[in-house]
Formats: sequence, structure tokens, C-alpha cells
Amino acid sequence: MKRLITILLILALSVPAISLADLPDISDLTNEELVELNKNIQSILFSRQLVDGVTVPPGRYIIGEDIPAGTYRIEITGGTGFYDVYDSPGGKTIATGLTGELYDVTEFGKITFEEGNELKLVNSTFIFFPYTGIFH
Repeated sequence: MKRLITILLILALSVPAISLADLPDISDLTNEELVELNKNIQSILFSRQLVDGVTVPPGRYIIGEDIPAGTYRIEITGGTGFYDVYDSPGGKTIATGLTGELYDVTEFGKITFEEGNELKLVNSTFIFFPYTGIFH
């Protein structure tokens, strides 16, 4: 599976004028392989700022596996929510934030997540945007 993804990425990055007929046939991939391929493609598009925002529901996420490492601007979709960032899964808390209309704070302007951090989102859905500076 990783070999196929590597081949597809190399083809996509090294030959921008490639035609669809030259791409490998992905119709024989399993459902799991297609989901993994889609996840990888979405991650690359997001890191290149070709996808505006990604909605992330409450839950625990590993940075580098579930969410690409990087710097983000994060908005809350409504209500009140909070986040905790841990140095590793189940590790020490390194950042925390509370947001919501009740607190008159509906976004976090600049948050950097590093590979291996764990992110816990509670009570609300958040929208992640690539951080592009103070004039977004």
C-alpha cells in the first residue's frame, strides 16, 4: 500500500503534465487502501493550502498521523469548546485553550502542533485553517 502511495505521489509531483491515462488504475484497491490514499491526498492538499478549511469533530488526535504537523488558525463552529495539547499520547499537557461565544472568543489565531503531540478537542467541532499570518 505504501509503495502505491509513494508511486502516485512521485508521479504527481515529478510529472505535472501527466495524463489521467498514465496513472495507475486505482479501481483494484481495497476500501481501506482507497481511504488511506484519500487521507494522504487531502493532507497534502491542506498543507499546500489548496483546501480552505478542515472540520474536525471532538475527539483525540495524534499529530502527524491524524492531523498534519504545522501551524494553524482554528475556529469553533458554535457553542463552547476547549482543547488540550499533550507532548505525546497521554503525556504532559503543553497547551490548553477555552473558546466559545460565551467567552467572546471564536478562534485561536496561531497554534503550532508538532509531530507526536496529542490533541484533545472537547464539546464542539473546530475548523482548522493553514496559518497565513495575521491578515487572514
